[in-house]
Amino acid sequence: MKLSIPLQILIAVVLGSILGSFFTSEQLAFLSEIGKVFIHWVKLIAGPFLFFTILISIIQVDIKWNHGVRVIAIALFNSCMALIVAISLSSLFFKNASISDYILENNSEVVNKVENVSFGFSQIVKNFMPSSLISPFVNNEILLIAVLSLMFGIAVRSTKEINLESKNNLVSFLEKLQGTLAVILHWIIKVIPIAVFAIISATVSKYGFSVFIDLSKFVTIVTLGFLIQITFVYGTWIFLVAKINIKKFINTIKTPVFYSLGVNSSLATVPLTLMALKQLNVSDRSASLGAGVATNLNNDGIILYEAMAVIFISYAYGLPTDTIALMTIALTCIVASVGITGIPEAGFISLSVIVGVLGLPTEALPILLSVDWILARFRSAVNVLSDVTLAIAMDATE
Repeated sequence: MKLSIPLQILIAVVLGSILGSFFTSEQLAFLSEIGKVFIHWVKLIAGPFLFFTILISIIQVDIKWNHGVRVIAIALFNSCMALIVAISLSSLFFKNASISDYILENNSEVVNKVENVSFGFSQIVKNFMPSSLISPFVNNEILLIAVLSLMFGIAVRSTKEINLESKNNLVSFLEKLQGTLAVILHWIIKVIPIAVFAIISATVSKYGFSVFIDLSKFVTIVTLGFLIQITFVYGTWIFLVAKINIKKFINTIKTPVFYSLGVNSSLATVPLTLMALKQLNVSDRSASLGAGVATNLNNDGIILYEAMAVIFISYAYGLPTDTIALMTIALTCIVASVGITGIPEAGFISLSVIVGVLGLPTEALPILLSVDWILARFRSAVNVLSDVTLAIAMDATE
């Protein structure tokens, strides 16, 4: 238990692969249920956590409208660029994804799920027609949860009867509830290696090692997407717009980036990120907005990963990926990434929510988890660079 979570997961993958190669699928079939339990509990906690995170941010944050507009505009632009990179690479390289060839074989339950998936406009409209205020949490409807949190937050700020002291007391209470949910999520994260061991054992015993061929391609293309986002999108803001010296930037930013790779959390890296921005002569206001207030809105690494993972699953199962489907995926990824960045393995947690919201089969999620330990580090590093870029862009467009 003293080992780091990524190392535990790597050991679990190795041991699970060895165990799965010695037993038949019938002997280890019960282990696959452990992965389903893990996904269920993650989805159970992530929705309320996201609600409290957005609600607290809306009530607390007090910035001028022109600064807020620029923060949102720049963050949204970078997120859209991440989605364009994700969709473009996925369309080029994932069309022949064949995980479904292994999983759909003799599995009528999954076939039925695939046939019932709908990305149509009518399905989008239905998502905004909850039967009650509680049903979005019961059904884990992430878009509605985000809308409700925004409505409640704006309502609290607009209610004249609620004074500053009452707002502070309310925020303090909400933060305690959010902290409690965060503790539960950390407990769940600690059992990830056990879940991975069980999932890999059952997967290898049933499908052999051929499934890892698809996953190695998935990891390579997602990593390529991260590099394109960093080089061309962030590079344009930092080196062409802000005209910061490349050598100075790399020497300054390497500390928070490497730290984020180690702790696997961009939120835990915020103090180091703010120090680096100060060394780059970024104003305190831009630094606090970009790497502080907006860090929950600015998760390009998670958005890019989620979009590519969802499209990968869609192609693997032969699901429709027309314009409406891609727009739905893009919108859901942006909303689900808000406020989730402070949790280890946040990308996979929000991905499990997105897959549920879109009605995609969840059977592929445990398989993706086996390689998520490495992609999670890259996601955190991209998120840190995303915060840095937003702060620098705010200064450059002042």
